[in-house]
Amino acid sequence: MTGFRRRPDGPTAVDIHGPPAAPAVRWVVRGRPLSSYLAEALGSAWLVVAALTAVSFTMRADGAYLSSWPLLPRLAVVGVSVGGAVAVFALTPPGKESGAHLNPAISLFMALRGVLGVTDLIAYGVFQLTGSVLGVLLTRTLWGDRVTEVDYGLIQPGAGWGGPVVVVLGELLSTAVLLQVLAAMTSRPRPRSTPWVLGAVVAALITFTGSRTGAGFNPARNFGPHVVSGDYHLFWAYMLAPLAGAAVAASVPALLGARRAWTHRVCCAHDIHRYHLRPPRSRHRAPTSSR
Repeated sequence: MTGFRRRPDGPTAVDIHGPPAAPAVRWVVRGRPLSSYLAEALGSAWLVVAALTAVSFTMRADGAYLSSWPLLPRLAVVGVSVGGAVAVFALTPPGKESGAHLNPAISLFMALRGVLGVTDLIAYGVFQLTGSVLGVLLTRTLWGDRVTEVDYGLIQPGAGWGGPVVVVLGELLSTAVLLQVLAAMTSRPRPRSTPWVLGAVVAALITFTGSRTGAGFNPARNFGPHVVSGDYHLFWAYMLAPLAGAAVAASVPALLGARRAWTHRVCCAHDIHRYHLRPPRSRHRAPTSSR
């Protein structure tokens, strides 16, 4: 007998599909594909476009479009637009790859929970802020004067709530609430509803706190409007308070002895969850031999 085996009758997988394709070439930065960082820039731009579009139709001073509605319904429109944009992007292939943070506070929170490296944290933040600026410029290109008339959607506190301490506390607490929900959802295999739950929390926070602190809780959301408009009033508060909220939110699970987060992603890379990796139990007993 020789070491060769007879070729089986009929075509093989190689005959049908050809040789396996070579793996795609991907740019990698310290072990992570560059596309993950670009996805954060794309998602942040998408979020800003959704937010500024909603603001340009609801917060105009001339009462046009939806600006004549009462404030609470207008804030609800903005909240649903932003929350929906976050949820939808988290379910797209770019969102699944990067984790769909779209917020430096979320990236810091994930780093403090031990599931995101320092290099990724810095890169995510840089690309998120860059995407914010690009989102403002794109929205201005799309809507023109409608965006400039609402000061590029710049977030500012409501009347009587303009003190720095009030803004810092409000942004810190709002961010902490959002991240506590995120901690609960990412400490275990994520339900497929996770992006929609987080989107609903974002919408609720904008609706009920927007008339007070402006409901930013995302440095990337306000960075682009500050830079493009040149208005830096309370810039430091809207940049730093959400990061402080991330530190507070990350310290709570640690104090309670909770384990590190299971993942840094809001949604999964390929819709595969931990419980999908376990073989299902058979409900029927295998037949046994009578012998």
